Amino acid sequence: MAAALPLVSIITPSFNQGEFIAATIDSVLTQDYPAIEYLVVDGGSTDGTLDVLRSYGARLNWISEPDQGQADAVNKGIARTQGAIVAWLNADDLYVPGAVARGVAELEAHPNAALVYGNAEFIDRAGTVLGPCPQVEPFDLARLLHHLDFIVQPATFFRRAAFDRVGGLDVGLRYCLDYDLWLRLARQSAVRYSATPLAQARIYPETKTASGGLARLDEIERMVRRYGRNMLPNLFYGEMVRACWHSGWHNLAARRWGRAASDWRRGLFYTGAYLFRKVRYGR
Repeated sequence: MAAALPLVSIITPSFNQGEFIAATIDSVLTQDYPAIEYLVVDGGSTDGTLDVLRSYGARLNWISEPDQGQADAVNKGIARTQGAIVAWLNADDLYVPGAVARGVAELEAHPNAALVYGNAEFIDRAGTVLGPCPQVEPFDLARLLHHLDFIVQPATFFRRAAFDRVGGLDVGLRYCLDYDLWLRLARQSAVRYSATPLAQARIYPETKTASGGLARLDEIERMVRRYGRNMLPNLFYGEMVRACWHSGWHNLAARRWGRAASDWRRGLFYTGAYLFRKVRYGR
């Protein structure tokens, strides 16, 4: 029976996540889906991660070598595996029990879909559930581009053929590599939303999302221009206003007058856009 099931390749990109990676690995190894190929792609960690990986012995496949970042690690891992269905689970996130089986069932039931995503929960550093991820919503491509990224990355499964067709992850992106992938997949194929919880996303101050600041928002703004939007998706406006004013004060303190002025001009532009949206749409 298991031989008839599609093989699922799961990649965990890792770099100095020894605090969390055992929980991540366990959430994969305890899945009840029998046809899983799992590979941890480590970027040369120095924090004890390799000791954790070694402790699993033959139960875990892993490599550790320098790479160009998260996108490169995921691309490398997918290229080294064989599954028709693929996913990546970062080294601080978790699958909920039964997640892989549910993801496969959705893709099998909707053969035209390249990507399926489900609901997710936020957890803190200790693994305590903070509540559901409130941004998740049914799929709409226009809202994904113009409104917000409502797809929580660890709660996704996609077809290898579709991933290969769009060229994999963009190694030039650090913060929004997943957002960019969703847009490219959705422009070519159907995307399926399932209300089923599939994953837990860990939030703490050191994550790229929490610590990325203006650099993260700049990257998102540049990325969405590829798809015809000339400014950030609108639910990022308030975040951009705060980041611009914070960066401006930082540059002022460092006597970088021109950069401070540029940050504040940009902050004023997004303040206007934010207020216009609030007046027009009430949110």
